Order: sequence, then structure tokens, then C-alpha cells
Amino acid sequence: MSEFELEARARLALDVALGMAAAMGDERCGTEHLLFGLVATSDSEMSNLTDLFVLDKTRVERAVATLRQQWCTPTDQSAAERPLSVRAELALYVRPLTGTALSPFDVLLGTLSDPRSGASSVLRSLGVRPGEVRRLAELGAARLTSEEVERLIGTLDRRVENYNGWWGPKSDSQVARVDVDSGPTVVLASSNSAELTLNGVVAGEEGFGFTLKITSTDNWLLPPRWEPGEELVPGLGARHEISPDVVSLDLAYGDGSLLTNREPSRRFRRDCPTDGVLTLLGTRREVEETMDRRVPVQRSDSADWWVWPLPPKGIVTVAVNWPAESIHGVVDLDSSNINNSALAVRTRR
Repeated sequence: MSEFELEARARLALDVALGMAAAMGDERCGTEHLLFGLVATSDSEMSNLTDLFVLDKTRVERAVATLRQQWCTPTDQSAAERPLSVRAELALYVRPLTGTALSPFDVLLGTLSDPRSGASSVLRSLGVRPGEVRRLAELGAARLTSEEVERLIGTLDRRVENYNGWWGPKSDSQVARVDVDSGPTVVLASSNSAELTLNGVVAGEEGFGFTLKITSTDNWLLPPRWEPGEELVPGLGARHEISPDVVSLDLAYGDGSLLTNREPSRRFRRDCPTDGVLTLLGTRREVEETMDRRVPVQRSDSADWWVWPLPPKGIVTVAVNWPAESIHGVVDLDSSNINNSALAVRTRR
């Protein structure tokens, strides 16, 4: 398959790529499959590169699934291993920059040697310039020390403007607390096993955020899911599965528009969204010991949400539904309070 031997990690990445092509029913294993294999099997050194460009298994797998709808030819063959495409073959025939065996960085260089390759197309669809990845892959293949790599990474242009923070306030921006008629913490709903609250309502210059918190009162309560999971369907791309353990969140505005988390917004995007965006900033879990023998441990799961842009005039109705525990709650927020807090932030500058 290659005139050079593969290091163990590179061989594992190739095996994953071949398995992915077979599982998807593709006729050949291309450079896009090799790229997924490299990301899926990345070690600490390769992770330094993939984390820099926000390349994780889910994003790359979605991009490959989208690309294959246009390029790949499905097959009914039941062979466990697919033959490599021409570009994938050439990617494994590159000469190692150091040593006699191909490292994962050498394979990555090979997959991006042709700007028309599937791997290059996947990166471009994710807002990543293949040339920048090649530059770092060359450094990795050169076996530089970690200190040398860190210094070089710090000097590179990370294309910050390509990943505008439409999903939340920037690190150097300010927010102001929003007055809520019901108080800083609103109990939306409760059951025999959990309590759902909304708190931490804040506003920035261009949007507002809040925190939803589910506190368990039962040791057997399963943790909630704050976004629907993705399911890749061959030939159809990614779909979102709305299961009972997903906490559904809807924001209804006074002008009739609606935002929901049932169709998650992409966190990383180069373009400014034209419609409203409701996106999950992060989640956390806290565990606290109690003095109650019946419930010795109390768990709480919190999710921080951000809404862009600021709401129009009227009432913002926040509706939360968790079917797994039959918890349903609604609270109304006055958009004038949100906009007044946003104005206060702007006047501070």
C-alpha cells in the first residue's frame, strides 16, 4: 500500500479510515476518510493541531458525510476493506520528513498535497484553510520539541475573525444583570425527582443569556441532555434525534418569531447569522453531599444559553420541557429590561 512503513499511530488511522469507508458503503477510501482517521486517533501532539482549528470527530464526520453525497459512489460490495482512491494512495507514498516510517503528520501532509482532494474540501467546508494545516503538519513531521511547536503556533495567524463569537459575548466584553419580576432565581417546575430553575439572566451589547439548572431530589435520576444527539444517515447526512431525555427549550417573541434548541445552531461559523440564534455555551455538573440518608448526594446539572440578537419589543416567553421527568415550565421576561441592561453595557464603554 505504501513503499514506506507506517508508524503504529498512522497505521491505526488508516485502519479507522478503511473501516469508515466500508461502514458508509463508499466504493473507495479517500483522503477525506484518512483525515477522519487521523482526527479520531490523534495523540497529544496531533491534538495540539486539531484543537487549534476546532477539528473534532463529530465535525469532521459530518463534513465527510456531506461531501460523500456529492462525490462518493455507494457500493453493495460486502468487502470489509475498501481500496484506496488515487489521491489516498499518493498520500501514503510521500517520503517521511524524518526517519524511515510515515508518521501521522506525514500522512496528513500527503492528504493535503492536492488542493482538490477530499481532505482539503472537508477543511474548507469547516472554515479551515488547508494551507495553514499543512504548515503545522510540516512542523509536526519535522519532530520539533513541544516548546518549539508552542512558540511557532503562537506566531501563526489563527484567523480569529473567521470564527466570530456570534454565539456568546467575547472574552473582553461586559454583561449586565437583567431584572426579572419573579426574582433572580425562578422555579419553572418541579417533580418528585427534580427541580428546574432559571437564573443568571444577563445582557450584553448584542445579545442576552441565562442559565437553566436541574437539581435532583432522587439518587436514581438520570442526567438531562441539553441538545438533541446527531445521527448520521447514509445518503441523507446528519439528523437530530429528539428523545425524551432531551430538555427542549423554546423562546417565543412578541413579534411571533420562535427560537428553539431542537435544531442546534452551529457554534463555529464565519458568517454573521441572519436569523436569531439560540445556542448552548456550556454545561456543568455539581455534586453535593447532604445530611439526608434517603438522598445522601444531590446532583445539579446546569446549562448556560446565549441568545443573539437582542429581542424585539414585547414579552419573551421561555418554555422548557423535559419529557423524561414530565417537567414543564414557562416564564415571561420583559424585553425592555433586557434592552435596558444592554444599553447600560454600551454606555460603559
